[in-house]
Amino acid sequence: MTHQELEILLKERANSLDLKKIAFENLDKIFIENSEVKGFLGGFRKEEIITAFDYFDYRVDGRNNKSLIITKIGLYVENGNYVDKLQPIGYYELETNLDGDLIDDWLVISKEKHLNGLEVIDHFQRMNEKLPKEYLKRNHIQYEFVSYISLVGTLFLSKDFEGAGHFIRRALVNIESIGGECFDKVYLKHSMSFLQLIGNYLCTNELVSEDLKNVLGEFKIDDSPF
Repeated sequence: MTHQELEILLKERANSLDLKKIAFENLDKIFIENSEVKGFLGGFRKEEIITAFDYFDYRVDGRNNKSLIITKIGLYVENGNYVDKLQPIGYYELETNLDGDLIDDWLVISKEKHLNGLEVIDHFQRMNEKLPKEYLKRNHIQYEFVSYISLVGTLFLSKDFEGAGHFIRRALVNIESIGGECFDKVYLKHSMSFLQLIGNYLCTNELVSEDLKNVLGEFKIDDSPF
C-alpha cells in the first residue's frame, strides 16, 4: 500500500467517524468547564483564541499493539508577524481507536500571553549581579527594598499580578522615604528598570485593579531616577 493510499484510507475513516466534529465539541466543553480557572488559557481570553483543524495522524501503540487516530486542533491568536497572521499558542489532541472510541485527549497551552518568564529571570540575574551583598543583611537600610524587589518578581512569575503591583508600590515608597542616595547607583538603576518593566506591563495589559494602576501611575515608573 502506498503512502497516498494509506492517507486516503485514514481520511475516509476519520471523516466517517466524524472525529473532527467530536474534537471541536470536546474542546468547547473543556473551555466551558474551565472558564473560571485563573490562568487556564495562559492569560489569553477565550474570545482571542482561534481554533482550526490541523491534521489527522495514524499511530501504532507499541506497548498495547493498538492502532490509534489522533485528531489535532490548533489554537491560534492573530499576529501579523506570522504566516497567515496566526500565531500558534497551543493545541488540542483527541486520541481514539479505529472505531472512534475515546482513548485519551489533552489540551496544551504552549505560549503565555504575559511577559515571558525567562525575560523576567534575565532581568533578575542582571540586577542581582550588581547587588551589594551587604544589602542582604537585615541590619542594613537597603534590606527592605531588596526584599520587595524579590517579591515583585516571585509574584509576577506566579501570576499574582495584583500582589506584584502592591510590592512595586512598596518598593517605590521605600525609595522615596530613605532616599536613592543611600543605594549603589548601578544597582538602583537596574532595580528601577526592573520595576519599570513589570509595572508598565501590568498597567498596559490591565492586569491590576484600577486603583492600583492609578497609584503606580502617580509614581511615574517611566521616569528613571538617574
